[in-house]
Amino acid sequence: MKRFKLQSIALIVFFATILASCSSDNDIPEAPKFIYKSAFATAIDGPATGKVGEELAYTISFISENGCGVFSEFTDIDYKKEPGYLIQVEYPITPCGQNTPETKRFVYKITTQAAGTYYLRVAKSETEYVVKEVVISNK
Repeated sequence: MKRFKLQSIALIVFFATILASCSSDNDIPEAPKFIYKSAFATAIDGPATGKVGEELAYTISFISENGCGVFSEFTDIDYKKEPGYLIQVEYPITPCGQNTPETKRFVYKITTQAAGTYYLRVAKSETEYVVKEVVISNK
């Protein structure tokens, strides 16, 4: 009889543990806080030459839909079989008090490991790039 009671209690504890571990304290999905949209570059400023292993910094300008948008990331694109980047901008879901389009800038840094001519291509429209040619020489 004692053995039956212990097995019953163990079984109840086992099922209670399973039920507790499967329940979620947060069944409501979290609402997104940001939306992401593409933006086009207006300019790329930075050095046209560099050396192997040297870090080069380029300031890339783009137009944000409003003053609350910030650079999020680059996405890879191809126009006419030429690879390049498209800017992704992060906008808060909450209303923005700065509703006029605004020019924003961010710094993109690169370090090359081989000499040669490189092209930094960022979309300036749906069919064109802003292109910065960079010639890298040996140390």
